[in-house]
Order: sequence, then structure tokens, then C-alpha cells
Amino acid sequence: MPLRLLCAFLLSLSALAADEVLTDKSSSSKVLALYQKVLAGAQKAPPAPGAIICIGSSHMQNWKSVQEDLAPLTVHNYGVGGSRMTQAADLFIDNLAIPFKPRAVILYEGSNDINAGTTPEEVLANFRKLHGKLHAALPQARLYVLGLVPSPGKRFEKIADLKQTNDLLAKECATQPWMKFIDVTSPLLGADGKPKEELFKPGDIHMLPAGYAVWKSVIVPVVVPAEKPFEHAQ
Repeated sequence: MPLRLLCAFLLSLSALAADEVLTDKSSSSKVLALYQKVLAGAQKAPPAPGAIICIGSSHMQNWKSVQEDLAPLTVHNYGVGGSRMTQAADLFIDNLAIPFKPRAVILYEGSNDINAGTTPEEVLANFRKLHGKLHAALPQARLYVLGLVPSPGKRFEKIADLKQTNDLLAKECATQPWMKFIDVTSPLLGADGKPKEELFKPGDIHMLPAGYAVWKSVIVPVVVPAEKPFEHAQ
């Protein structure tokens, strides 16, 4: 990275709060600054090999109860708000996952891409790049892919693209036994097909704790039984 850009990122880092949540509208420099901050924290106190690593955008970053929700599994959340599948493939999988030799990775990524105009097919292409890297480096690692959050407001206008992206990711995951797609999208929708208002912050794209309770109810039955036998096997 050029020295000028590195200095800019470091300056951004110093001003960025640790729990700041970014969206796809955040500048790329802010997203990268938050990523550098998360990476620095992970490198300072690295997880033991054989843990579970969570990567993704703000919906993952905001999952503050993940360790409690997925107990007794050992889980580390390295979510970076504002990120997209391209950054997950080019940065997160290389630097926030593979070096720590996790036994499994939980991924949430793609909603920022769709909202920014990326096509479902482009999201899939970047996902293929991501899982190709993971499997090449850690062939025994499992990958759990979460469906995209159907946020209310303007974002919901692209629900068709969001659902198509989910379909493509699910079909891709079905091609390999070490990948699993988890539909956390459908339970967030009401009988009218719209986002359940009580699960989202008013006037915001992000979920309330009630939304994460829905995540827990869907993710735990898939991940915990599959990963618990490996918890102390590393």
C-alpha cells in the first residue's frame, strides 16, 4: 500500500470508534480503517487454532451476543460494517480467517453489494473466489453462509435481487459438503412478505436484539450440533 494511503488509513483509525457501525454508504476509507482496527485487535489477541471465525458486514458486526448464542462453541466475531463480498474475498478471508486456522467460518455478506447495485451474479462470483481461497488453504474447514437480511425502507425495493442472491448462494453451497447455507431471511419476513417491524430499529436497516433472537433460533440448530463434537478436538 502506498505510504500516502497508509497514513490516511492510520489517521482514520485514530478517529474511528471501535463499535462504530458502517453501512454501504460509508466511504471506502472508513470501511478499510475499521477493517484495519479489527485486524489489529485480532492480531494482538489471536484466537486459538480450531475456533470459529465470524466475518461479514454490519449485521455480523452487530451480533454482539454471538458468543452467548452459540455457546459452548468458541466463537470470534470480526465483522466489519460497510463491507461487501469483494472485501470479504480479498481481505477478510485472507487476513481475518485463514491465518488463525479456524475449523469453521460463519459468513454474512452481500446486502451492501445488492443495495449498491451489484448484481446477484457478481456477488456469487466473489463468493466463489472467497470459498475457493478458504478451501485451498484450509481444506478441512467448514463454511456457514447466512442469508441476506431483508431490511426495511429503501433497501426492501431490491428484495427480488436479494432473494435471487440467496438462491445463488444456496445452490453454490449445495455443491460442496463442507458448505452450508442457512436461511435467516424468511423468518425476518411477516405473512405479508415484508420485514417484521418489531425486529428492526425504527428508521434503520439494522436489527434489534429481537432480530438476533430470530437469527439464533435458526442458526443454533444448524451450527451447534455440527460443531460441538469438534470443540475440544483441536
